[in-house]
Amino acid sequence: MRPLTDAEYAFLSPHLSSPRGRRPSNLRRTLDAVFWIASTRLPWRALPAHLGRPDSAHRALRRWARTGQLETALLAAHAARQDVPAAAGLLHRLCRAFRRMARVLPLASLLLARRLGLTAALPCAPRHLPDPHLSEIAKSAALRALENPLAHPPALFRALAGLFRHAGGRPRMWRLR
Repeated sequence: MRPLTDAEYAFLSPHLSSPRGRRPSNLRRTLDAVFWIASTRLPWRALPAHLGRPDSAHRALRRWARTGQLETALLAAHAARQDVPAAAGLLHRLCRAFRRMARVLPLASLLLARRLGLTAALPCAPRHLPDPHLSEIAKSAALRALENPLAHPPALFRALAGLFRHAGGRPRMWRLR
């Protein structure tokens, strides 16, 4: 895994300024550590010593995920990927870091990544995530059917039950707790 280039670091550093808490003492080294871990499937304790302490890098990544800064950086890189060459190179790395923090991120962030087509940022196949639009469609159809349940065949209610199961996604696939 190569370290960040100057252009990549210049693009990314404004998006990851910490509004609360301490900023890492060496932001560039912390970013290199985060992207090294995100590109591998190794545990944090396998981080090479020259990239700093694993707990510091993990804490910074967790803070960025919880405060929405990771999402902001992902959106900025996605928006600028055509115009800024550094953003195009960063997009994959940010997707991998986003995926690594899927347990910490809110569902809205994961749905945003799905809507943008960034499947590398998702912890599972997009079809396993809940679909809020489908949930609203199923809810309105169920309410209409329940107004006069005897007028509808039982198969309609079985189909609606299947639709609700599909709309809710598969939490075991994307929330590995």
